[in-house]
Amino acid sequence: MRGLIFTLPLLAAGCVGSSGPELPPNVGASHESPTGGGGESSAGPREPARPAEPMTVGTPVWASFRDTGFYFQGVVVERRDDGQHRVVYADGGSEWVSARSLRPDALGADARVHVRSRYDGDFSEGQVGRRLGQALYVRLANGDEGWTALPHVRFAAGDPDTPSLGDAPPASPPPDAGSTAVGSTVLVNYQHQGLRFAGVVTAVREDGRKHVVYLDGETEWVDPVLVAPDDLDEGDVVHIRRRWDPPEWVRGHVRRRLGHAFQVELDDGGMAWTSLFRLRAPEDDDAPTEPGEPDGEDHAEAPGARDAG
Repeated sequence: MRGLIFTLPLLAAGCVGSSGPELPPNVGASHESPTGGGGESSAGPREPARPAEPMTVGTPVWASFRDTGFYFQGVVVERRDDGQHRVVYADGGSEWVSARSLRPDALGADARVHVRSRYDGDFSEGQVGRRLGQALYVRLANGDEGWTALPHVRFAAGDPDTPSLGDAPPASPPPDAGSTAVGSTVLVNYQHQGLRFAGVVTAVREDGRKHVVYLDGETEWVDPVLVAPDDLDEGDVVHIRRRWDPPEWVRGHVRRRLGHAFQVELDDGGMAWTSLFRLRAPEDDDAPTEPGEPDGEDHAEAPGARDAG
């Protein structure tokens, strides 16, 4: 199973920092490619016009970011009477999109996707070999393969075997909540530091060690005593990573959870929608955050985040 880890720079594991798995320096920036190739013309033919039904709050979806025709994974957290849906993306940003810009979260094996390791990097084409929750095993067009996570993935309208309007949800339900089995989202007490980061279990060895793909794409084999079910819920203390260089965390309490999306009431009085990707959970609820916490501005408007509302 060690061979499943990417060895090329494109999808290499992130560096390990003292505060946990290192995340991309500008995560939350525009999803559009740095070369500007984000329009429908580069995304393949448009789908035939079909009625777009409203999505229920809490539904995992793929949303066309800014109607570019490039779809990123998220969850619907609000819905307005005019048919607009607020989506919190897997990387923690959010925007309002129409029902026609949403696709069911039916991405699975054989789908053509585009993958990048950093949010200022280029996408490379690949094909999904396997999906386990928020983790994907991807085979790249150049022959390389390995694990990555949903915040690093998009697909274009018209790409083969990707979700379309009216598709059914996945046939295999996710593992039961509270599980640490293969396919489960878990919280790992990273290097015994008392700070838990989210990842997905993709394999278990005979000695019980679990192969975890963190949501930043980093992978490692973890002692099972450090792995706990993802049980974050209303009232739990979390830290939101608001900025990356230098790291800044802000402490708060979960007010609401919908899938990977969290509404967090910050200790400084602010309120933020964010995602599991941007969170860590202290083992000790009284554990302080790092110095220099930002003010209570909404997370989606923080420097480095999307400028979409």
